[in-house]
Amino acid sequence: MLISLRERELKGKIPSGNEIFDAIFQGGMPDVVTGETPRELYYKAYVDTYIEKDVRKLISASREMRFRKFIALAALRTGQEINYAELASEVGVDVDTVKRWLSILETSGIIIFLEPYMSNLSKRIIKAPKMYFMDTGLCAYLCKWPNARMLEDCAMSGAFFETYVISEIAKSFYNHAQNPKMYLYYYRDIDKKEVDLLYADNDKIYPIEIKKGSAPSKATRNFSALSKYQKEIMPGLIICNTDKIRPYDEKAYLLPVGMI
Repeated sequence: MLISLRERELKGKIPSGNEIFDAIFQGGMPDVVTGETPRELYYKAYVDTYIEKDVRKLISASREMRFRKFIALAALRTGQEINYAELASEVGVDVDTVKRWLSILETSGIIIFLEPYMSNLSKRIIKAPKMYFMDTGLCAYLCKWPNARMLEDCAMSGAFFETYVISEIAKSFYNHAQNPKMYLYYYRDIDKKEVDLLYADNDKIYPIEIKKGSAPSKATRNFSALSKYQKEIMPGLIICNTDKIRPYDEKAYLLPVGMI
């Protein structure tokens, strides 16, 4: 019902393809979206102000340059499972410092963690959280991508597409005064079966795959791995660059990314 309402609101003008990556590159900061401040100037000032006002009181002055390096390296890992030791080694700090600095980013609303869905089951489930930047424009700025087309064609394009979807869904929870971490998870086991996003509500699980293309193949192949939880697996979604809502198979529907 809500999806149908959203479709009517858009009146058939559903952005996709280049338009989506234009939005990903631009980000969601009001001054950038309205054109009040040039994108590069805005994000540079944003990072400088964030570090000078919000972070400097939490870290020693001697570590400010390392923190700048850290946040840029974190941006390069958006949409990935966190490897604390690897990140610590690249930044040149210890693991505890990386965990504390990531906590600062999370508390500041810069990133969000997606935890693996456990439900008190199976040691075979991967336990590391996945990290996503909440503003893809800021993330692209920190990664030094010069324009939307290069971002769309780069090796990170899938991670940015996934980050955009996760962050937009998370924002919708916040807009309704709900904590997305109470409902949103991901699934991955040691057999490398993965589902990008799970919406878990009481005894129901809604699986969601996120694919940059318009006609993804075998997108629901890992949904059956969720049967171990003995909960009702509801019809899922494949969020992608399709042009309209349509059935994918008996397990899911295709949903245009521009509708989220």
